[in-house]
Amino acid sequence: MRHLSRLPAVLVMLAAGAGSLGAQDLGLVAVGASSGNVELSDPQGFGAFAQLRSDSWLFRLTYLRYSDETRKSGTVCRVYSPRIGCRTEGVATSARMGGLRLTAERAVRFGERLEMGAGGGLSFNSLTADAWGESGSRADLHMPNTGQIGYLGTAFLAVSPVPSVPVKLVAGLTGHWVKFRGCVSAEDKTSGYAPFCGWERFTEFQAGISVTVPRR
Repeated sequence: MRHLSRLPAVLVMLAAGAGSLGAQDLGLVAVGASSGNVELSDPQGFGAFAQLRSDSWLFRLTYLRYSDETRKSGTVCRVYSPRIGCRTEGVATSARMGGLRLTAERAVRFGERLEMGAGGGLSFNSLTADAWGESGSRADLHMPNTGQIGYLGTAFLAVSPVPSVPVKLVAGLTGHWVKFRGCVSAEDKTSGYAPFCGWERFTEFQAGISVTVPRR
């Protein structure tokens, strides 16, 4: 819930960044996702976007963040470099991923109320995670030391309940492929658990609301 307090500031920053381009829509969405990653298997979060329309094309700048928590058996060591006094115990892990997305979508209108479209884009993500054993000691977890770049395939639906009112209900389905750069090299003797390594696909569902802002 503490992340929701950031939404107004995020929306203002996106509006400022895209306002000079004549952004027409500002929106907020809730997001739920699924993936094969053991630490981000069922994350949930929020997003905010600013959108520019050019004929039948939509160009969107989005900030999206989600998180997940897991509990399982893991490795806890007294010292990690070199690894000394390691044991297995229950581990609680909290992982968070978020960042900016740039997408382009081709839109088709069906009357005054319905609009649908599809497209794709790029994402630029930061990843953080904390893992602690039930004893209170830090658990084994290897993390990337750089940002994570991703690719997006998107589809969306926008409904105007009352065409004369500039408010839309929006929903979207996204395939998000992220290349995690947290692999453990053969020379690394300090960590053995590396869940953020290689390509991972996230299937994301978004639902929210947007407001159309008249262009100046």
